[in-house]
Amino acid sequence: FIDLLGEALLSLEMMEDGKHAQFKQHHTNEILEGTKVVGLYFSADWCGPCVKFTPELVQFYEMINSKKKRKKAVAPKDFEIVWISRCRDVEAYAQYFTHMKWLAMPPDEATGQRGQMLSNKYKVQGIPSLVLLDEVGNVITTDARNKIPMDRSGVGFPWRNPLATLYMTLVPKSLRFMIKSQIVDAKAKVLGRLKSILPQPVTA
Repeated sequence: FIDLLGEALLSLEMMEDGKHAQFKQHHTNEILEGTKVVGLYFSADWCGPCVKFTPELVQFYEMINSKKKRKKAVAPKDFEIVWISRCRDVEAYAQYFTHMKWLAMPPDEATGQRGQMLSNKYKVQGIPSLVLLDEVGNVITTDARNKIPMDRSGVGFPWRNPLATLYMTLVPKSLRFMIKSQIVDAKAKVLGRLKSILPQPVTA
């Protein structure tokens, strides 16, 4: 997930006085290790629908992960979320983050090139938007924001299509990761080949 999200993610933790919070930095691959579903949440404090949806998402997030806790005392989360901020400044970012229970991309990256790259990659047309990825970074759904209100109990979570479910059942994680890497490499080679074939623009 480093290629997608960068080397570090943030969480917000309360200080001993119980009144103030501070950012805590985590290595991306370590904090997400073992997580079955990673959600990328594009949202901002100035967006009315985002402010309304965030509490619903917090409730859903806690419900999904509470099921895991009942099965095993200490275990990786079934569901983790990484907030990709669209807030206009760091103060707004910090204030809005206090309403969340999950991780976040650092504000400079979220509002910079990496955040824009993710928005383009997953064709985010508006916010709030919630994209779900599997444990090797493949897309499960780009429409989780609309699926949660229709399935509040999470019966169908993470809403994989039947073919994807069969693929995950039959193909081990290590092999799925290798297949994804080979596809990415092949795509890069094809694009490189096309660039070498196509005429380059002439600059004056």
